[in-house]
Parts: sequence; structure tokens; C-alpha cells
Amino acid sequence: MMPARVLPVRMWPAPVLIVLLLVVALLLSGCGSGDVNTSQNGFVGGEPGLTRIDPAKRKPAPQVSGQALAAGKKLSTGAYHGKVLVLNVWGSWCPPCRKEAPDLVAASKQTRSTAQFIGVNIRDSDPAPARAYVRAFDIPYPSIYDPDGTALLPFAGDLPLSAIPATLVIDTDGRIAARVIGTVTTTTLVQLINDIANGK
Repeated sequence: MMPARVLPVRMWPAPVLIVLLLVVALLLSGCGSGDVNTSQNGFVGGEPGLTRIDPAKRKPAPQVSGQALAAGKKLSTGAYHGKVLVLNVWGSWCPPCRKEAPDLVAASKQTRSTAQFIGVNIRDSDPAPARAYVRAFDIPYPSIYDPDGTALLPFAGDLPLSAIPATLVIDTDGRIAARVIGTVTTTTLVQLINDIANGK
């Protein structure tokens, strides 16, 4: 019997390579809480960990959808067009995520008339610890359960998937307006949301 022929890596289809690279990155990385400033993809460096995009240079944000962490329904960022959208990437296993959770909860309550928060829970192979995390911090907003990170693939050019926690703020026109790599404070997030809601 002839052995199965394996194609060289360079001949693999692009989608397979993308998924493979994502899996490798997720396996090799841990919680990221470093301060990152970058000018790529239209982001302009500001205070440590925070980048903002001038309204004239913003691009449409990809739509993120997936199974809700609370079983029985699906979530989509497309359902909240017209509000400032705060997309927070977190994991129950991540100490910096636990550190920022109370700030996210406070910011979501202070801006409930202006913004919609959605979490994206990644790398929790079992939803039970993630649901326990939500209960422990009394998180009032929904989360997408995305254990393998595939829901975030459209953000690969804007959101380092090895950096967790991470937060994107999307303006009322559905464009990426700001990004925070690492933990975020209530004060910073509320100010960002208010500025973006006011067209800044």
C-alpha cells in the first residue's frame, strides 16, 4: 500500500494556513498585558496601550457573530448599529481580564444609554468557567463564546489575537475608532465612548 501523499506547506490553501497560524499563536501566547503603540492600519499611538483613529481615517469594522455564552441564542455586532459598540476580548483564565472586569462593568453601566458592550470569550474550552466568571463579576452585557478564536479572524489585521485582554471601540457608523491592548480603566473607557459618541 502506497503511503498517503502530504502536500508541502507552501501548497496548502490560504484559509488552512490562516487557521493553522491562529491556532499556533493562541497555543504559544498567554495573557497579554503589555503596552502597545502602533501607527499601522491607521492607528495612531497615544497613551500606553491606547490607540485612537481620526474620524476621517476610520474603516468599517468587520461584523462579529457567534454562539452566546448564555446558551440558546446567537449574538452579532451587526444588531447594534447606531450605538457606540465596545468589543472586549477576555478569558476566564486570564488574570489581567479579572483585574479589568470591574472597570468594564462600571463603564458599561455609566454609558448604557450611549454604548453597547459585547464580550468575546476565547480559549475557554469549556463554557462553565466563563459563565462562572460572568456571575462572579456580575457582568451585565452579553458575550460571544469563541473558544478557538475564529470569530475574531476578520480582525486579525487590527487586533493582535495574542494580546488579551483587548478592547475595540466602534463608532455609531460601524467604524473602528479606538483600541486598547491590555487592561482598560473605567475613566479611560467612559471618556473614549463619550468622545466617539460626540464625533471625535
